[in-house]
Amino acid sequence: MIEVIEARTVGKKGDPALNEDGFVVAGGIAAVVDGVTSKSTAGIWEPSGGVVARRALCAALERLGSDEPPCDPADMRAVQRVLDGELRARYEHDRAAAAAGGIAYFRTHPVDRAEANAVVYSHGAGRIWLFGDCQAMVNGQAVDTVKTVDRLLGALRSFVVQAHDLAAEDSTRQQTGDGAADPGRAAIMSFLRMQNRFANTRGEFGYFVFDGFTDPTYPIRTLEARPGDEVVLASDGYPDLRPTLVESQAALEQLRRTDPRMLHVSGGTKGFDPLRGTYDDRTYLRFRVR
Repeated sequence: MIEVIEARTVGKKGDPALNEDGFVVAGGIAAVVDGVTSKSTAGIWEPSGGVVARRALCAALERLGSDEPPCDPADMRAVQRVLDGELRARYEHDRAAAAAGGIAYFRTHPVDRAEANAVVYSHGAGRIWLFGDCQAMVNGQAVDTVKTVDRLLGALRSFVVQAHDLAAEDSTRQQTGDGAADPGRAAIMSFLRMQNRFANTRGEFGYFVFDGFTDPTYPIRTLEARPGDEVVLASDGYPDLRPTLVESQAALEQLRRTDPRMLHVSGGTKGFDPLRGTYDDRTYLRFRVR
C-alpha cells in the first residue's frame, strides 16, 4: 500500500523532545504534522503548544491507521473531526489548559491555542489532503501552500530588515546575519499574534489550521495519488521542496549560504538561527503508492 522510500524529521533546537514536527505511516495512512510555533506569552503549554499539538495529531493518525480506526480513514471530513477533536480535548483535559478556563477561554484567546498543520495521504481515498500549509509533491510536481498572510508579513519583515541595513553603520555584520538580531521579526511579532484571528476564517487572509475550532466545511485542497505514483509529504521547514531528501537538504543549505535571513523567500517570516545554523523543524517523507 505505502512503500516508504525515505523519511526524516529534525528539530531546529537539536532536542527531539522539542521537535514540533513529526510523521506517521500506519496502515493506509501516511502523514506529516507540523506543530505551529506559539506566539503566546501565557505559558500554558509544556514544553510548547506546537509539541502538544504534534503529539496529539500523530497519536490520532496512528489510530486512524490501526485495525480499529475511530472513523473511516477514507472520509476526509471524518478525519478532520477526529484530528481537530484531539486538540479540543486538550483544552478540557490538560491541567494547565483547564486551569486557564478550558474551551471557553481558548474560544476567545486564539493566540493561546495549540495548533498544527498536517498533510495526510489516505490510501482508502486515493487522495492527499492538505490541512494547512504543509507540503505535498506527486511525481516531482509540488503545490504552493504559502498563506497570503505569510506573504504579507514576510514582505513586511524583509522591508524592515533592509531598512535597518541601510541605516546600519556595521553593514558587513548586518549583511551576513552572523550573530545579528532580527529587527524584522520583532517588528512583525504583534502582527503574527494578530494573525490568529484569521485562523479558520474565509476571506483574503483566512487560513486553515488544526486548533480545536476548525470549520467543518472549510475548503481543503486535495491531490490524487494513484498506484505507482511517488509522493513526498513535508513540513514547511523545506521552503524549496525537491523530489528527494538529498536534493531538498542541498536546496536548504544553498538558501542558508545565499539568503541566511530568508529575505527573498516568499513567506519568509523568520531567518536561519545564526547560532545553530538552522531554519525550522523539518520533516520529509517520501513513499511510493502500491
